[in-house]
Amino acid sequence: MAFFRKSFENSSVSFRTKPVSLYLRKQVLFMDIITEIKTIAKEDPGRPAFVFRREQISYGELWERGCRLALRLIGEELDPKQPIPVYGHKSAWMPVCFLACSLSGHTYVPMDVNMPDGRIADIIHAVASPLVLAAEELAEFRGVHQMDRRMLEEICLKEAVSAEETEFLPGLADDDIHYMIFTSGSTGKPKGVKVTHANLNAYLSWSPGLVEGRRGIFLNQAPFSFDLSVMDTYTGLATGSTIACLDRDLIRDVTAAVEFIRKNGVNYWVSTPSFADLAMGEPCFDAKHLSGISHFLFCGEPLTPRTVCSLRERFPDAHIINTYGPTETTVCVTATEITDDILKTESLLPVGYAKDKTEIYAVDTEGKRLPEGQVGELIINGDTVAAGYYRNEKQTRDHFFLDEKGIASYRTGDMGYVREDGMVYCSGRADGQVKLHGYRIELGDIEKNLLTLDGVDGAVVLPKMRDGVVHSLAALVLQKEGWDSSYARRKYIRQSLGERIPSYMVPKKVVLVNSFPMTMNGKLDKKALEELI
Repeated sequence: MAFFRKSFENSSVSFRTKPVSLYLRKQVLFMDIITEIKTIAKEDPGRPAFVFRREQISYGELWERGCRLALRLIGEELDPKQPIPVYGHKSAWMPVCFLACSLSGHTYVPMDVNMPDGRIADIIHAVASPLVLAAEELAEFRGVHQMDRRMLEEICLKEAVSAEETEFLPGLADDDIHYMIFTSGSTGKPKGVKVTHANLNAYLSWSPGLVEGRRGIFLNQAPFSFDLSVMDTYTGLATGSTIACLDRDLIRDVTAAVEFIRKNGVNYWVSTPSFADLAMGEPCFDAKHLSGISHFLFCGEPLTPRTVCSLRERFPDAHIINTYGPTETTVCVTATEITDDILKTESLLPVGYAKDKTEIYAVDTEGKRLPEGQVGELIINGDTVAAGYYRNEKQTRDHFFLDEKGIASYRTGDMGYVREDGMVYCSGRADGQVKLHGYRIELGDIEKNLLTLDGVDGAVVLPKMRDGVVHSLAALVLQKEGWDSSYARRKYIRQSLGERIPSYMVPKKVVLVNSFPMTMNGKLDKKALEELI
């Protein structure tokens, strides 16, 4: 930790005296995450790195096991840059496998147990790997060798490796792919986003500032196959912190999850806003019972004033940080603290200022840069823009490009604008607009108006399709506790909405729900929502 701590102390930014807003944009050190893990493992080997429900692993154990497995992977004589899928869930073997891949010069490809078998098969086929590291039981795939948990234990739980044995581990060069996360593709097949070692290190030269560079306990809610997990996992490792991981059973049992968070003294909450909303159904989710929480870090979904206000009531002294960035730009590239002043003046919460060495601007439909304040598609360029999609040149050409200065840039598909002072606002997807009976309709406009109605705690508006054309709109309305779900209630919602927006925007169907279904990543499950309408 000495290297990291010294870098912060020598920085021109004083983290202990300056307000949060001043350090969220600063790149304050040069980071090599593998070197940092090794340093901590040697200086403080017993420090817990990851804590799970039934086990934990220290920095020393993480390094030793990672080195052992890396040596074995080299012995497998794979192609030098062959990506290796890593299958499992929340166990100590997942970060061990990730580190082993990095030390042996390979890209790791995380796959979670919640993924459908078909998606797993697509990923294994896409990377054409003859080997899968399987921390959990996995179906057999023709031509693919599995290192299962038993084999991992046999390889890793030996005597400590010597310095001589690890001296020639190849590791990763800056332009090597550190990890690939597969995201949904328009073709129905997932796309592998190639995040380089340099991308990750550039991100980690900034992200510790989100928590003032201080050691603590990070909450990991997202599965390792979702890039939000990079925020807590690697920012945690970069600061010598401990990462407390919620598994799927804990996420399904919010009472147990809150108790796990309390027991482990979590300081830095990292999740989607939806998961925080879910936790607020628990009476014990407050500063009295979770006194260690000092920061809430949100990414992956829009953060609403309603969520912030609810958190303010329960955690009045905590910092609430909103961030933004697609997987293709390495987790997130903006941040801002949501203050009371912002809540008073902004109905659309800002996503923050761009980090150092990153520029964000809006363009029109022809790709021309727009003046500050005008809404268009957001473009991100800088040192964390990924290297494109794996073996998908067309999609890479469509979304990635070099700007006039030769800087890597990404077309986000997100609509938004940038204020003159650099504050970024994201107003939804470029495809969040539908046309119904010739009228252009922003679904977010309807959702915001629904949230103004009494008894409404959340809203999602979806188009109903017929023969590929939007036929009508349907609204799913999350009811506050104690409100009825009668026909009269649904009629009231439609009538009240008609008083706020044009009649052609009023959803034809209103479905009242007590909760919104969520994906394993903690986001709203749009497919499950569509089944409800």
